[in-house]
Amino acid sequence: MKNAHLLTLLLATLACSKQTPDDADTQLTDGTLSDVTDTADVPSDTQPQLPAGPPLLTARGWRLGKTVVHIHSAYSHDACDGQVSKTGIIDQVCLGQLRAGLCASGLDVAFMTDHPSTMNDRTFQELLFFDAAKGDKLLGPAGQPFGNVIQCPQTETGAAHELVVTVGYEATHLMPVGLNAHVTVAAMEGGNLADDVTLADARARVDMAHAAGALVVNAHSEQDEIGFQRILDVDVDAMEIYNIHANFNTVLGKSSGVSGAPKLNLGRIFELENFLGDPQASPLPDLLLMVMLDIQPEQAYVKWQQVLAHKFVTGVIGNDVHQDVTLDAYCGPGGQFEGACDGFKDQYPHLVKLLTEGGTPMLADGARIDSYPRMLKSLSDRPMVATATATADRPDVYKQALKAGRNWIVFDLLGQPTDFDFLAEKDGKYHEMGETLAVGSKLWLRTPSTCAPSDWAPWTLAETQNASDLTEIHTIVWYIAPGAQQAVNILDIPGFAKLASLTADKPGRYHLEARIIPRHLRKWLKALGDHADTEQRWLVSNPVTIQ
Repeated sequence: MKNAHLLTLLLATLACSKQTPDDADTQLTDGTLSDVTDTADVPSDTQPQLPAGPPLLTARGWRLGKTVVHIHSAYSHDACDGQVSKTGIIDQVCLGQLRAGLCASGLDVAFMTDHPSTMNDRTFQELLFFDAAKGDKLLGPAGQPFGNVIQCPQTETGAAHELVVTVGYEATHLMPVGLNAHVTVAAMEGGNLADDVTLADARARVDMAHAAGALVVNAHSEQDEIGFQRILDVDVDAMEIYNIHANFNTVLGKSSGVSGAPKLNLGRIFELENFLGDPQASPLPDLLLMVMLDIQPEQAYVKWQQVLAHKFVTGVIGNDVHQDVTLDAYCGPGGQFEGACDGFKDQYPHLVKLLTEGGTPMLADGARIDSYPRMLKSLSDRPMVATATATADRPDVYKQALKAGRNWIVFDLLGQPTDFDFLAEKDGKYHEMGETLAVGSKLWLRTPSTCAPSDWAPWTLAETQNASDLTEIHTIVWYIAPGAQQAVNILDIPGFAKLASLTADKPGRYHLEARIIPRHLRKWLKALGDHADTEQRWLVSNPVTIQ
């Protein structure tokens, strides 16, 4: 990102949910499903077995890991305020801030995705920011590491744990993660999957990344320059159904490759004023992205469902953190908007001061608007991995889980869903997300039992159950028929802790989406509390295929 983009950068911390695709029919249409059980209340505390249902995820030998796909370090030309591009020197302070942010977010694996121009001539040991003095341990053959195990210390908000960092890169729509070795410089620099690139060339880029051991992700799926047919044809393993930059571009009136006339949303921009002043009056700074959650573009999500009508491709969520937001003095002497800000000075003094002086926007907590900890705690992928997975095996195990579709997408900012589940049953045997079963199989789902606070969150579980500001959810079962242009809402279950089963009588793909009205955040949003009354996407499963 460039500091010349006024409000593109101003909100670069923002990210999260949106509305569902077109109004969904909640009726069970044309016999698609049969034998739908009445939804049943399920105890919110973890049980070894669900009443009248399948074993819990943990009893089936799984645990939910935590990872982030799409992260930029100081080795990206535009990360860390563009330091490496300006000086050729890697910003060690920024690398330290990244390490701290990765640890604070509680990740098991961090799939780094630096830009090729400033990482393709670096060794993997450099790109993994290995530091023996800090207790790091490299994974892989001598001289050919593919991972770095970082010892994250215990903090006030989290337990000590091991974090594995891997190498990857982001070119144009091509984002291989978990590389075991570099691919050619030409492949990295020219890694474009867009529709105007020949299919043979695009496929060759993907094949080279696969040969280097990577899981290949389509980045920025929301952009019009890459259609769902190209995503089908190039054999990527996964695609982003959400990306932070795409979301803040809807606020800033930037098309970012998405069709439609862009509109600057001044109302949301001026809400930033609330986060810049007195810490006692400011909303919780880490909730900044709540000012845009309800206006996230739908293109990537809908495109993913269109892809699923033809082929299984795992859905993942992209963070795209850079820690690079700096502003020119747009309202200062000689600035682009010199004199234009005076009329707003009384109502928005802190915002006008920021735009007059320029620099890195700092929020009321004293941290920069786009700090690594702030961004990385906002959302995550939750792959289902074997309970006994060893630390050294995490890169391969997590890539395998993502490729197989055993992955949940969580907007952590809104709270932690607990005890949720989605699986299939056939002839008395249970099958996980990503698997293919015959028509007539039973689908089981369990809605989240609670909306628990994340480790970093100051609110309590009791606040989500407060009668005066009651947090509400409903869970949708989406059905995508073979060749369909859009998904259909075939079942909508209101409430926490519900258990349901249904029989899939038609071929296609089925997946879940839980949506939340996060009223427990009202108190912490202070003057912006109305945002807590807006429904947001919270939790998304990958599909089960029926054929």
